Amino acid sequence: MSAKQWFNLHSWAGLVVGVLLFVICVSGTLATLSHEIEYLTGSKYRALSSSPMTNYPAIESSLNKHYPNAQVLYIHRHKQDYLATEVALKINDTFRFVYLDAASGEVLGEGEWARISRFLRNWHMNLSMGWTGKLIVTSLSILVLILLVSSFFVYRRWWQGFLKKPAPLLLHKRNGWADWHKLVGLWSTWFIAVMAVTGLWYLIEHGLQTAKVDHYVAEPTKVIALKQSASTSNMMPISLTAAYEAAQQAFPSLDIRYIGYGQKAAQPIEVRGYNNDILLRLRANRVYINASTGAVLGIQKGQDLPFVPRIKDTADPLHFGNFAGLGTKFIWAIFGSLMSGVSGVGIYMSWLRVKRKATVSSWLGVSGYIAIGLVIGSVVITSVSVSERSVPKQLYAPVLG
Repeated sequence: MSAKQWFNLHSWAGLVVGVLLFVICVSGTLATLSHEIEYLTGSKYRALSSSPMTNYPAIESSLNKHYPNAQVLYIHRHKQDYLATEVALKINDTFRFVYLDAASGEVLGEGEWARISRFLRNWHMNLSMGWTGKLIVTSLSILVLILLVSSFFVYRRWWQGFLKKPAPLLLHKRNGWADWHKLVGLWSTWFIAVMAVTGLWYLIEHGLQTAKVDHYVAEPTKVIALKQSASTSNMMPISLTAAYEAAQQAFPSLDIRYIGYGQKAAQPIEVRGYNNDILLRLRANRVYINASTGAVLGIQKGQDLPFVPRIKDTADPLHFGNFAGLGTKFIWAIFGSLMSGVSGVGIYMSWLRVKRKATVSSWLGVSGYIAIGLVIGSVVITSVSVSERSVPKQLYAPVLG
């Protein structure tokens, strides 16, 4: 391909759904720090200390005292210890979040399903449009990959541009914007590549899920047998503390961060956590526990995952930078902002190039209007649907109090 053809391909990929790509970049950047944004908005999202200890007996005592007759859906403590521990409760067939301090068990506040982090993640993942929205968002990874590859052919001798001084920025002068577009794009190349590759995996994963192709490790044999038995139990389900102690004894090195109950006795309690693995999400390490007896049914260790499941559980930490504390999240947010800037400047440069010969309508074209329509529609749908969270009619979890 000639340099002009590469340039045309680069321009087309950046403009065809440029507004949508820009919004996905911005929403992803905000989603990376969504819990930190919540932390700044209210005290209920802030742990009283950054203690690594999780005091399950104290948490359970607080829940029994303040929420009698409620049931625990799950408890989740974030990887960042400065964030409050979240407990999802079923209260009279309604959903409620309760925020507690992990070390003391003190109740810090409560809230509904709708919150800043949920809004941003729904918006970023699938534009709140379900299957179709996820297909649209993940397909953008192909455009990002085209933009990345074509940029090396459009920008000749690009390796000399890392320290090149850009021209001054003037609102209506294209050369200054072009220089900054190239400079920021060069320094963000590694990050754009990570977003393109992880986004491409999400697209493949979406296809596998749609085709119902198994691509994750099977549950332990005892878990499958329990589910197939469809057994019922007259016994009380075990407590959070009992589930924690059983999992800790079976998997001593596991830093337990999540305990979730099933809807019936034939479903195990899932305990999840971190095990000093590199780039693995919370669900990679699990302990399955019989909810009636407390017996350990099986253990899944992230270090033993086959290749494809390992990719599946590595994609999220890589995509959002949530694998090494606040530092990496800030790095991801900074480069996410730069990537958003590169996308936005690319759109503006395209307009500067044609504004003397074209109207806004002809410049945007059909694809441009579709992209803008999707963005507006996604904001409206997310705003309306973000509070929707039903609870199961049946839950095999202890009744508090």
